[in-house]
Amino acid sequence: MTNRTDALQELLEDPRFIAWVTGNADDLEDYWNNWAADNLMRRETLDQARSLVKAIEGKPIPVSDTHIKRSVERALQEAKRQEIVQPPVIIRPLYQQWWAVAASVLLVIGLGWLAFTIQTPRSIYDQKVAQVNHTGRLIIEVRNDTRPIQHVQLPDGSSVLLQKNSRISFPQQFRPDKREVYLTGEAFFEVMKNPAQPFLVYADELVTKVLGTSFGIKAYANDPAITVVVKTGKVSVFTQSDRQFTHLDSSRTLTGLVLSPNEQVTYERKESRLTRVLVEKPTLLNIPIEKQLFIYQETPIATVFADLEKAYDVNIDFDADVMAQCSITATLGDDPLIQKLTWICKVLEASYELKDGRIIVSGKSCQ
Repeated sequence: MTNRTDALQELLEDPRFIAWVTGNADDLEDYWNNWAADNLMRRETLDQARSLVKAIEGKPIPVSDTHIKRSVERALQEAKRQEIVQPPVIIRPLYQQWWAVAASVLLVIGLGWLAFTIQTPRSIYDQKVAQVNHTGRLIIEVRNDTRPIQHVQLPDGSSVLLQKNSRISFPQQFRPDKREVYLTGEAFFEVMKNPAQPFLVYADELVTKVLGTSFGIKAYANDPAITVVVKTGKVSVFTQSDRQFTHLDSSRTLTGLVLSPNEQVTYERKESRLTRVLVEKPTLLNIPIEKQLFIYQETPIATVFADLEKAYDVNIDFDADVMAQCSITATLGDDPLIQKLTWICKVLEASYELKDGRIIVSGKSCQ
């Protein structure tokens, strides 16, 4: 595979891949995860191909063989011409070019020239993402199938630590009035503060709404309950079946069941009941960041960077010799990673950049 377009085409032409995505070859789970594990392009292309297959579930596509062949040739030529390296898989509206590529290639490989229909029931998460996709908004999906945690930076700078076997979707650009993300699985959030633009997480039946805080959510589709725990700030939670859902969802204030730090709420699916309790330590996901306060007193910068690497599962490159005498005194708190780095660099008169999945800090001596 020489580039992303060729890799995408090969996946969509592989019957084993189609069988795995459509739930007819669970025994291939390890094969495909290993195939993409150590190669960023493969992982992103696999996510994109899987999303393309999922996106046309249950949609009739009546076309002729001749039309299919010509469409494939034209679409792939155009895709190769416009090919760019992108971050996590982008789910484009159905009428855009990538859908034409996916639908055509899938049909060419023999999945049916009259229709491609999958009978497997769709999860609440998939339904919500499909609804947003049909509005024409560009949706990005990130899924973590292999790593213990994966740091995801949202369009507003907020941080998400996505647990293994979890997925999150969000628009390429948030709406002016609110920030909406969709989760299935487990994740820890550090939300950029903006009272004028509430932040909402739709996790199956439950909605978590914040203005800027840190909290964890555990919401697997097959679990009997959904749990939210607050580390800092306040959040409100309510169900999508609540009679006041429209008001709760659109309001710029925290309404519904409001939680404070060290409080946890559990939604029991069977009883459709919310239960709030006080917890001594908000460690729902049992990851380092839930216990880290990021309080520093003349702390060597190497130690600070090591804390950030551990908490966010990222790599920070800096010249340890040049910055050996640098230290900071600060409380970085619950702000997202990007904000923490901005503050650190401002204090040290340094700068940083994100390159190839790494954070590169350029600074000078503090002697």
